[in-house]
Amino acid sequence: MNNQNKSSLIQPLVEHILTNEKNINIWRKELVESGAFSTEQVLALDESSLTLCYRTLLAVKYQGMRVERVLSEIESHHVAWSVDMGDEHQNCAVCY
Repeated sequence: MNNQNKSSLIQPLVEHILTNEKNINIWRKELVESGAFSTEQVLALDESSLTLCYRTLLAVKYQGMRVERVLSEIESHHVAWSVDMGDEHQNCAVCY
């Protein structure tokens, strides 16, 4: 799987985590534990900056994983998204 296809898996996963797991104390803890920031630096971030930093941390974390592991993470977080099958496939599904 190429990086573009892998990114198409990672982006919905990261969005899902940011939308559904809004405990910013956990975000701060993970940013400090990753070594990206000190405790003081994380506490000084406003909510928008904190969200951007955490989004980046998650994206880099998942980009470094094998596709199978990313798929496992998607399943464990119960990420769902719609798939555009195009008119031809939709018509076949309706007829079926």
